[in-house]
Amino acid sequence: MSETITMPKTPDTHYAQEVKEADVSPAAKALDAEVLQFLRSPYTIESVRYYQFSKEVGMASIFKNVQNQMAEKSIKRATYSWAEPGLDLIDAYPQGKSAFVVAMPKGTQSGAEKFVGYYALKPVK
Repeated sequence: MSETITMPKTPDTHYAQEVKEADVSPAAKALDAEVLQFLRSPYTIESVRYYQFSKEVGMASIFKNVQNQMAEKSIKRATYSWAEPGLDLIDAYPQGKSAFVVAMPKGTQSGAEKFVGYYALKPVK
């Protein structure tokens, strides 16, 4: 039986639009690789949703909103000794052997639109 991964709510469409599978760019593949490399764990992507947030929404707001939603479900954000705060724009929420991750590409500018991935990760079998 598969373990259910708790995910945050879909972002408000006033501030973010989902990027549909057909519209996914090479940036999405690069972000996927960045997430898996950052985690240094044998995870595989079970599912992912990409969102384009408007430039009015701050990076910290996106991460904090997810953190608050996960905290409501008693799921804590993981910390990693190798993480570079402000440079690594990845937050992971382990759940048993699986995890939820919210991520933006390195180099995302605060005053620009933000490309964000919501990942459900499972352990590699």
